[in-house]
Amino acid sequence: MGIRNRLFPKRNSKPSKTKERNNPQPQEDFQAKRDEEQDQNAMISLEEKTVDYNSTADRGNFIIDNCEQILETSKQLEELKVEYQAVTSYLTDIQKLEQIPSEDREYIGDLARKIITFIREKAKFQNSNKKISDSQFKHIARYEEDLPAELKRMKNNEAYQNTIKTDMKYLEGEKGALYYQKEEILNKHTYLKGIAITTSVLVIILFGLFILIQNYTKADMQIPFMMTLVMAMVSVVYIFLNSRINKKEMKVTELKLNKAIGLLNKVKIKYINNTNALDYTYQKYMVNSYAELKYLWDQYLKAKEEEKIYNKNTEQLEFYKKELVKELRSYDLRDPDIWVHQAAAIIDNKEMVEVRHRLNSRRQKLREQIDYNNGLKDNSIEAVRIFINRRPENREEVAEQLRKYGIYL
Repeated sequence: MGIRNRLFPKRNSKPSKTKERNNPQPQEDFQAKRDEEQDQNAMISLEEKTVDYNSTADRGNFIIDNCEQILETSKQLEELKVEYQAVTSYLTDIQKLEQIPSEDREYIGDLARKIITFIREKAKFQNSNKKISDSQFKHIARYEEDLPAELKRMKNNEAYQNTIKTDMKYLEGEKGALYYQKEEILNKHTYLKGIAITTSVLVIILFGLFILIQNYTKADMQIPFMMTLVMAMVSVVYIFLNSRINKKEMKVTELKLNKAIGLLNKVKIKYINNTNALDYTYQKYMVNSYAELKYLWDQYLKAKEEEKIYNKNTEQLEFYKKELVKELRSYDLRDPDIWVHQAAAIIDNKEMVEVRHRLNSRRQKLREQIDYNNGLKDNSIEAVRIFINRRPENREEVAEQLRKYGIYL
């Protein structure tokens, strides 16, 4: 189809009835673009080609080109006529719709309104901004049965964690205070030891001094000796009593300290176990806290409820679609299914006018294309006939070539 392809580039055939159902109301700019392309195609015309009747190859190419053009235009005409009949039937359906009695038309309008409402709700759900990703939704769904109890446990563990931290802080403070108290008792013990040493040294010095004075002066040093002994006895009693008090306080303090350390160790073990339990739960549910998991759980329940509503909406939408098709079929509409996709035209007269206008425009374009292809086909047939008239000696050769293409003149 060399020459034919160069002179007449193939055009896409009109959309089939199936496509029409999927896109019953094309955008105006798209339709305008298609119309413009069709107008440009309609302006393409064949340029007359000079044929060398004495050249076997030239004669053969001329016949082949025209045969291919006849076949191509015939194919185009078949497709265009099918589409023309479809568009005409849609216009006929509009007339049948407008002739439906008002009481029946009201019921059909109710069905159309329900379809429009459910379609809008469905679109609203599909376009809604979900606050939980699909991966999070699927992950939460895996533990749906366990999560209510797990949430309660996690909340209690986090509260217990805070309690443990408070207890640890208190016991650490208590332990520090006891260590300080123990240090104070040790300081008192050192102080008493210092007093004992000082007193002992002082008594020895005084006794030595009193002996020297008594030997050189022959003075009576009995009273100083007695006073020194009294002082020493008082010091011993003071040191003894305070030492006993210190030992008792040290014993009590060490008991308290050991108890505080024991409690602190127990609390630390609880803290470690509770922390490990929380970390495992966080890792399991891929969260960082109870609040985050609670948020995901709430969003999961919300999304699940919306999905339930969406599924119910879809079921109801399908029900009303079937009801509308069933009702329209009872009025002998050729294609009642298409009105499911343009339900607005059933209840809105302006929309119906637009639908009718688009169909009329399409039918007009189809007529122009049919006329154009009929003209091309007739020109090709006429060209072959003229060729036969000019070259009657090649009539059999041409007839044989035509038969190969299934063309009979």
